[in-house]
Amino acid sequence: MKRLIYIYILGIITLLNYSCIKNRGNDFIPELAKPTISGFENTYTTFTRRDVLSISPTVKDESLYDFSWRVYSTNFVVSSGVIPTGDLIGSTKDLNYTVLLNPGPYILTFNVTHKQTGITQIFTSKLNVSTLTMNGWYLLKNDGLKTDFDFIHSTGRIDNWMAFHNDGKSMKGQSIRSVFAGSFKTSPVSTDLFGALAVISDQDAAIFRIDNGKMILNADNMFFTKPAVFKPQNILQPQNDQFIRLINDGKVYSMNKGALFTNPPVSNYNMSPLVGCAGTDVMFDLNSKSMVTVDGVNFVPVHSLATTLKNMNAEPIWVGGYPGVRAIVLELFRRTTGEGYLAKMFGTYGPLAGYSNPFIEGKTVTQTHGIMSADVIGGNYDSDYIYYAKANKIYLTDFTSLSENLQVTLDAGDQVTCIQHVKYPVPNAGNIVVTTDYLVIAAYSSATGKYKVWLHKINSIGAIQALTQPTFEGVGKVTSVNYIENGIGNRFY
Repeated sequence: MKRLIYIYILGIITLLNYSCIKNRGNDFIPELAKPTISGFENTYTTFTRRDVLSISPTVKDESLYDFSWRVYSTNFVVSSGVIPTGDLIGSTKDLNYTVLLNPGPYILTFNVTHKQTGITQIFTSKLNVSTLTMNGWYLLKNDGLKTDFDFIHSTGRIDNWMAFHNDGKSMKGQSIRSVFAGSFKTSPVSTDLFGALAVISDQDAAIFRIDNGKMILNADNMFFTKPAVFKPQNILQPQNDQFIRLINDGKVYSMNKGALFTNPPVSNYNMSPLVGCAGTDVMFDLNSKSMVTVDGVNFVPVHSLATTLKNMNAEPIWVGGYPGVRAIVLELFRRTTGEGYLAKMFGTYGPLAGYSNPFIEGKTVTQTHGIMSADVIGGNYDSDYIYYAKANKIYLTDFTSLSENLQVTLDAGDQVTCIQHVKYPVPNAGNIVVTTDYLVIAAYSSATGKYKVWLHKINSIGAIQALTQPTFEGVGKVTSVNYIENGIGNRFY
């Protein structure tokens, strides 16, 4: 496909070149020798918003020519009928261009025009534009008043990443969650797809392009009709990549990527902000005390045989959704009696969409179990392990035994704020090669106003490897972690 794109663009360039020497009637077409040039490579690679593309070719008899440089994006769909237009980036023989292009593949042209005849001959090269923002760790944080990312890559970091790319503007309020949203676009018919980060705080919401850091939607323009009560509670990327979803004040807003968030359907649902994404989105209606799933824009009550998940006289306190090969949902409830109930469900589409009973089994959790008073809870993609924090201590339990095993004790005063299993890419098949696999733990010290983040390796029985030093440190409180590789991010576990 890429080869076809290059052929298409080169064909356009050839036509442009031909149009420069096309005769009209009986005009004389002079025989002009091809300029002799050197110092112009077949391929160039550069970083946007960091590098200056400097090329100084040698042209024999250069005084006979005028020069210009253009770039043509290859990020388009050939069948769309849209012909890419080249951007002029230089008008002298030597090019010194501060790269501000969006990341992606381009055709770079060096245009040599014979002054006397006006004939232009075009020399081409491949130009690969990359960006530091496409690979690394995004730590969503807040300082109590505003929300931003600290972005950490292989050669450095960009603190307050949102402000850095958006004229000093961060988001308002205290951070809640950020999720990777792939295949994003700016209109329903756009063929320009890109990776994005969707972010909410307790006062704000926004969506940012990963490739250039720009905010493309904010709380004021991401809805067809902005909610009268703006109270963001959760943001989620369903397994169906076409949609992105927002829980706001107990209501579910869905966006078909390229459009805006639609008004929720008229219903009596009051959804808990605790949601698990697997074959469908697993939600819990606080009014009926029953599980409900959302498939596309359809709300599906749990299958009639799943009586355990209906009228539960309980509310969720944690849910973990594991799509792909694992295909399991774990959800922990607190009953009105104070004891817990840990439910295990099928995470595939059929059971969750109401075609069969999703319930597998459940376990009663005593009220005195540490997980019932935990500050933060996190899951494990690979097996039924659950991690939870109380103050500066992190424990491990599992669905089968419900034993409590101390894993890590942090420094006194460190308060755990985030536990996530970051596994990339999602194991959608048995032959997927996982490049990143850590239990990520973030903690905050109110005494220093700083965070610490540890990337722990996990062994086969769920235990985490001890670390003597935090992997990352910075200012603020981290509440969510995203890992990006080649512009594609992890799912939230």
